[in-house]
Amino acid sequence: MSFTSKYNSLVEAIPDRPYYRIFAFPEESYWNAVSTEDTRILNILHKPPNKRRAGFGVTGLWEQNVDQFEKGIKGRNITGGKITLLKDGYFEVQCPINIQFQRGWGSPQFAIPKSVKWLYPYVVIEFPVSFMRLVKAIYDESGINSDVFIQQNYYNITGYALPEGPPTYPTFGAFLDERGVYEKKSPIHSIQWAGYNFNPDHVAYGLVRDVYAKFGLVDARAIPAFDEKGNFILI
Repeated sequence: MSFTSKYNSLVEAIPDRPYYRIFAFPEESYWNAVSTEDTRILNILHKPPNKRRAGFGVTGLWEQNVDQFEKGIKGRNITGGKITLLKDGYFEVQCPINIQFQRGWGSPQFAIPKSVKWLYPYVVIEFPVSFMRLVKAIYDESGINSDVFIQQNYYNITGYALPEGPPTYPTFGAFLDERGVYEKKSPIHSIQWAGYNFNPDHVAYGLVRDVYAKFGLVDARAIPAFDEKGNFILI
C-alpha cells in the first residue's frame, strides 16, 4: 500500500475533528520484514524501551483486544489512540487530539481561558520522541538497515494555541493572545528522512521544531524538554 492510499484512508475517516498521526516506513522494505507474531516484537510493542514511567505519547500496545491480521498487528495505545504495525515495516500511531493532548490538563498557574483551544507542550514533544524510540527498537530487532521516512500530521487544528516554554515556566500560557496560534486551514505536515542508524531523539526534535515553527515559535528557547544537542531530557 502506498503512502498516498494510507493518507487518503485516514483523511476520509476524520473529516472534521482534530487529530494527530505519525508514521514511519523503511525506504527498502519487503514482505515480512517485521515478524509481528514474534514474541520479541510483541514485547517491544507492549513495553516500549526507554519509556518514561509517567510518559506521554506512544506508551505501549494494550495487551487486550490486539488484532493479528494477514498484513500485521493493530490495537489500542495504552494512553489513547491506535497503533498499527505492518509486516513490511510500516508503523503508525493515530490519536484524537482531545484524548492525550488536552484531556486531564487544567490551566497552570497562569490561567488559560477555557475558551482557548491549546496543546499541552510535553505531549506535542513526547509523541514523536516515544514513537521514534519505538521505531528504532522495532527496526533494530528486525534487522532493518535502510533509511527511514517519517511523517507527522496535525489535522483540523485551526485556532489552536501551543504555549511556548515548559508548563513550569512562570509565564507559561501568558501570551496565547499574541503568539503561538495556528491560523491556517490546512493540516500541519512535518517530514523527516532518517539514516538507518538514526538517533531517535534527534529525529523527533526535527519534527517538533517544525511544528513549533508552524505555530510561529521559531526560537529554540520556546521548545522545552530538549538540550542544545537535540536530546530529550524530560525525566
